[in-house]
Amino acid sequence: MNYLAGVDEAGLGPILGPLVVGGVTMAGPEGTAPWRLLQRHVSKQKYVKGKVRVADSKKVKSGPHGFRRLEETALVFWTALHGQPPTSLSDWLVTLGHDLEPLQRCPWYEQLSLQLPRVADRDWLSLTGELVARSLRNGGAELLDIAVRAVDVEEWNGLIAETDNKSKAHFHAYSEVLGQLVRRLAPRVGADDACQLIADRCGGRMRYQRDLAQVCPEAGVTVVDERPGRSSYQLRFGETDIGVTFAERAEDRAFPTALASCFAKYLRELMLECLNRWFQSHVPDLKPTAGYYVDGHRFLAEVAAQIDALALPRHRLVRVR
Repeated sequence: MNYLAGVDEAGLGPILGPLVVGGVTMAGPEGTAPWRLLQRHVSKQKYVKGKVRVADSKKVKSGPHGFRRLEETALVFWTALHGQPPTSLSDWLVTLGHDLEPLQRCPWYEQLSLQLPRVADRDWLSLTGELVARSLRNGGAELLDIAVRAVDVEEWNGLIAETDNKSKAHFHAYSEVLGQLVRRLAPRVGADDACQLIADRCGGRMRYQRDLAQVCPEAGVTVVDERPGRSSYQLRFGETDIGVTFAERAEDRAFPTALASCFAKYLRELMLECLNRWFQSHVPDLKPTAGYYVDGHRFLAEVAAQIDALALPRHRLVRVR
């Protein structure tokens, strides 16, 4: 059996909204290529009517119907694993393992009551999710795990204060999902199985051995290759080996990494919707923001009076880096 996992994030650059890390694990016989196995239901290079697109989330979300397509991708595969789409954002976050109390210290997250799906058709999601699951089974493959972790602004600012380093804070967020996938994989992988986790590279950093040893202290970590664009390691758990590679444009190389990027982007979009809707309820005609630097500052200028009047905690709203 071959095991393949992927990790990617969404929202590292903005000043508003969470950084979200996604992770996906799959299994299948040697030679299984998920894009080919699922070609009746999944496209890669472009959107095809009746299919979901699994690719870099920025590409999936592009265009006027981008959010619908992103939602379809995420919730079809969630349904393939869990049998049905989630019904609300709060329920989904709880299922994913989030503690809602820290989030709900922010007034814009007090409810988290968005009904899901937002725009996609629930019946279509359920049907297509079952078809994807059936195609995987027919190919001897399986979707094993989906992990999505939101690191909101207050937590992110705490990581920056603790490390004084954006790269270290970024990897700390990454490591929680990466470690979760690896620890769940290790008991499954036999001595004759192949197992590889492919993560999108964390910024420009090239060396991860020390960080991986901290994430998985029970494993021996060996450097396989460290060079610009690609860093590879071997993690040994007793008789089990798991390869971990950090690569540029990993979402173009590995199906689980591309799917992980879509889950991360989808959760970030939902949380941004909560933030935008809350501020729009206080500021008529306020244009929503995606939280990136220039437009994020435009948004902050337009809500400055409300921030002051309501004594909103800026450390929970605006990233320090």
